[in-house]
Amino acid sequence: MRKYLITMALTAWTVLNLNALDLSLADYMQLVEENSKDLYLANIDQQLADVQDKLARSATRPMISAGADYKRNFTEITMPAAVGALPDLNSQTGMYDLFYVDVPYNSKNEFSANIGVQQLLFDMKVFKALEASKQYRTMTGTIYEASRQGVLTAAKQLYYQTVLLDEVYKVKTATQQNAHDTYLDILKKFDNDLASELDVLQAEVNWQINIPEETKAGRNRDLALSNLRFLAGLKPEDEIILTDSLSKTPAAALQTELGDILSSRPDYQAMQGELALRDINISATRAEFYPSLSASIGYGWQSSSDNFEIKDGTGALQAGLSLSIPIYYGGSRFAKMEQVRLEKKKSQISLIKKQDEIRTQINNLQLLLDESAFRITSAETTLETAGKAYKIMEISSQNGLATQLDLKDARLNLSGAQLNYYSAIYDYLNSYFQWQQAIGEGDKLPY
Repeated sequence: MRKYLITMALTAWTVLNLNALDLSLADYMQLVEENSKDLYLANIDQQLADVQDKLARSATRPMISAGADYKRNFTEITMPAAVGALPDLNSQTGMYDLFYVDVPYNSKNEFSANIGVQQLLFDMKVFKALEASKQYRTMTGTIYEASRQGVLTAAKQLYYQTVLLDEVYKVKTATQQNAHDTYLDILKKFDNDLASELDVLQAEVNWQINIPEETKAGRNRDLALSNLRFLAGLKPEDEIILTDSLSKTPAAALQTELGDILSSRPDYQAMQGELALRDINISATRAEFYPSLSASIGYGWQSSSDNFEIKDGTGALQAGLSLSIPIYYGGSRFAKMEQVRLEKKKSQISLIKKQDEIRTQINNLQLLLDESAFRITSAETTLETAGKAYKIMEISSQNGLATQLDLKDARLNLSGAQLNYYSAIYDYLNSYFQWQQAIGEGDKLPY
């Protein structure tokens, strides 16, 4: 029965691996870029900036409108009108009395139509709004790129964090399996009177202690895989295999001039764009003191009839200019000028502060990379030594020259050395990814 269950488990594991998706770091970054909700939102911001630019441009183009109207009169309106004169025979003046009759004033049906064109000739506020919309569209592009590099940097960190946790799980599994094999070996020796009951109990305790550690490592690995799928837009049930490993590290980061870094970082460029936008905002506020001029031309036509006939209409064509001069708005424009100047000053200080932060960030990351590289070399040497020590202790234990406690200590030292080695490599990679983002290359592969 046990053999059957093992066979079924191996078969299921094989099927899952056949259907699993192999993911390299490059493939994973591509999936994240295609499916990231954060990047989708940032892209919508770019589209909104394009719409804002179109709205600003629309104010500089002619406005054309047309209309038509029909009215039905249910009440007849009349007015008296002189239609003749009656002579007054008794009058000595020779004057005549006028004869009036009621004449219809309106018709049953009234028709009218009009079309007009209005064109803005000069309005400094509109022109500055157009300039601001162009700058804002450029700024949203750099903001999108900053978001993109941030998301891809997080993707690289999560990918290798998952690789690290998988390696931790493998180490814990191997340690637990090794302790179990040792327990079985001691148990066999006990059955042959070659080991004491205390040796068996110690071996069993050493094995049981490692089981929760293996379970915890598996849980951490599975949680990381779940986050990995979520960021890439994969389904929770999708099986994936990470093909990149912690077997190599990229070359050490080279020192880079601050000027080159500032010109490459999209977040810094976005802040520069914001400062330029503040300058335009000052000009736009100043433009509220300027007059505006517009021209218009329109044509209107109207007709009336009792028989619902459109004929014998009257048309009129008009053209004109409209000038608006701002004089006094209660001092609000002067207050607004002071406001936008202070906002620009605030942006200038923020930009200087960002330069200092970037300089400090680059320096700190360089220190972290140097320290991580040193730890990798040290951990590699320690791992090699711990491996040799464990092999010697394992042979000594089998020959009865070492106790179970000695073997346990050697096993713990080997596991710790392996984990320290993988952890040092991950720390180096993590710092390297941050360094890539810090110099404006957050979307680049490490190799």
